[in-house]
Amino acid sequence: SWPHPNLAAQVKMEGFDLLSKESIALQNKQSSTSMEGDAWIISLHEAENILMVGGARKKVLSMLKTIRDRHLDLQGNPVTVYILQTLMLYECEKHPREEEWEESHIGDRISGIIMQLISCLQCRRCPHYFLPNVDLFRGKTPASLDNAAKLAWRLMRELLTNSKALENL
Repeated sequence: SWPHPNLAAQVKMEGFDLLSKESIALQNKQSSTSMEGDAWIISLHEAENILMVGGARKKVLSMLKTIRDRHLDLQGNPVTVYILQTLMLYECEKHPREEEWEESHIGDRISGIIMQLISCLQCRRCPHYFLPNVDLFRGKTPASLDNAAKLAWRLMRELLTNSKALENL
């Protein structure tokens, strides 16, 4: 099963960070209202990084980022890198064996993640990996999700019909 019990224990020990939304707004040099000072964000960045270790996981994520930047960088930002990373964690559960994450399986893993993305876009829901009641598509317009789904289908068709597609994406 994935993650391995030792890795799961490490993630649990790492826990999460609690960040003030106000400090994030200041980091992004955006103005913040007094109300935002009361808002907090749970960051699971370190836990997520721990889970991305092993096999070609980092390479798959890097390739997904490139595909997103080239083909899914749309108005309204319906498909974020964080959404792709989340879907990759779900793909790790579906393919728990390390050999399934070797270089020779990169195309299969990317295809699986894009299929998950299409499914989420069509259902208009993408659950957070650690907090499944949190929808990562919250606030996205149906039109932007539909548009992203069409483009993701186009990518999927290209991956399925062209053996050299990954080299060109």
